[in-house]
Amino acid sequence: MSRTLSAYTSLGIGGDAKRLIVAKSAEELIDFSGEALVLGNGSNVLVSDGGYDGTVVINRYCSFLRDGPIVTCGSGTTLPALCAFLAEEGLSGLEWACGIPGTVGGAVVMNAGAFSHTVSERLVYADVSVDRRVVRLSNGELGFSYRSSAVTNDMTVISACFLLTADKPSAVKNRCRSYSALRAASQPKGRSAGSVFKNPEGIKIAKVIDDAGLKGYRVGGAQISDKHANIIVNLGGATARDVVSIINVVKKRLLEYNIRAEEEIIYIGEFD
Repeated sequence: MSRTLSAYTSLGIGGDAKRLIVAKSAEELIDFSGEALVLGNGSNVLVSDGGYDGTVVINRYCSFLRDGPIVTCGSGTTLPALCAFLAEEGLSGLEWACGIPGTVGGAVVMNAGAFSHTVSERLVYADVSVDRRVVRLSNGELGFSYRSSAVTNDMTVISACFLLTADKPSAVKNRCRSYSALRAASQPKGRSAGSVFKNPEGIKIAKVIDDAGLKGYRVGGAQISDKHANIIVNLGGATARDVVSIINVVKKRLLEYNIRAEEEIIYIGEFD
């Protein structure tokens, strides 16, 4: 199995991991908690061209357990797979997430959100492994805020529990289709890590980047999307260095607008 992390990130960028393991069960995730970097779909990360000098666990722990309006799922479950399951079961509340390419674990860590909704709205608790000991953290204990939670690097999300609302499967599916259409209309196709920067309070940072004339700005194989100015796409052969160069240009330009841009994407490995 290849250790090249570009194969496990949505941007398609990144060097080799020193060691790479695929975990398909809760037990495997627990075994490596605190000792390895855990990646789900790698949809909001930028991996260094030099890779990662350590163990990387690719989380493929996918499971579903329904108890009335409550659904517990493995942290490696992708959000589209969870939404498809909920639609078939006639459970509403997460339709907005059907087009997000990340996993449940990553969504909990980052308090993923879209269309004015966030994961924290429906999360009851998450089981998290700390030093191979599983603890159950309630919604309040997870300390959710904008694109953030209290889950630290030495913790591994094992599973998450959501409280949904009963509805007709057809109605849930229709809402999923509507959200998917909205997302397709605003997001570029191809390889990206989603939104690069967090939105400062009251500001749509994509609009500011666009107003600054940076939409379409390119370095090497990386480019600020022509469709969404807060997304950098890999046109083919892009390197992490290319992406960082663009990020630095954007941050410098936004300072002229008195905006100190903060990355939403997570850096993995060593960067200059």
